[in-house]
Amino acid sequence: MLVSYRIGLIMSLILLLTSALQAQVSEDVNGHGTINWSDQVVRAVGISVQGGVGGRAGQIRAAELDALRQILETIKGIRINSETTVEEFMLDSDRIRTQIEGVAKNFRRVGDPVYQSDGSIELTVEMDITGQGMLLERVIYGDGETAAPLYDTAPPGSSVYTGLIVDARGLGVRPALAPVIKDEAGQVIYGERYVERDWLIKHGMAEYAKDLATARNNDRVGSNPLVIKAIRAEGSNRTDVTVSSQNAALLHAVERHLTFLQQARVIFLVD
Repeated sequence: MLVSYRIGLIMSLILLLTSALQAQVSEDVNGHGTINWSDQVVRAVGISVQGGVGGRAGQIRAAELDALRQILETIKGIRINSETTVEEFMLDSDRIRTQIEGVAKNFRRVGDPVYQSDGSIELTVEMDITGQGMLLERVIYGDGETAAPLYDTAPPGSSVYTGLIVDARGLGVRPALAPVIKDEAGQVIYGERYVERDWLIKHGMAEYAKDLATARNNDRVGSNPLVIKAIRAEGSNRTDVTVSSQNAALLHAVERHLTFLQQARVIFLVD
């Protein structure tokens, strides 16, 4: 009886873990590594072959150097906004390129090295996208400016919300570091200038999820998030969205809503 109970408990935990992983928004970058947009983490695997200088320690170091290359290549594939990737951003100047290459060195090991039967070693590493000195701070100039409300009159029956969930499923929207929300007139109603610098660096512009239940249960958007439907994707990278002018007015109707925008309490639902 006890054995059956334990087996059932283990199976339940496995199912919960599997469900949580499937709900995360993650993408592979040309076989170099993965970007987990839900956790805002980049992960890659470095591999070294048997032999070389320095014995086992030298082989592990070689795996770390390969992991650094894979992390950097993965970072280059990250979309910053609707028109620019990190790789394109790095072409602007040698200073920017050097800064991004320095950011890639901030990875950490995940678990122990894996020793393969052919003598090679695999080393899994990951790196946070957000945080002091990390990628987001390097590519987005968060100057701390905030924007004034676009709409002066609250729509009838409007409520005070604690965060924003944008349902962009079915539109082919892709995650990015600095997504923008516009109204039907093309006016930006959420972008990097709305977010306070410290919040932007620490938490990023937004999180991504695949289903509404997961998003609603995320502390980022609080207990009463406003849920609005995007009507189309924008930009060549399809990272920005347009919402109806009615929903835009609802978002900017109450001054307190600017507080959660300043704190980037925003989640996008994507496929």
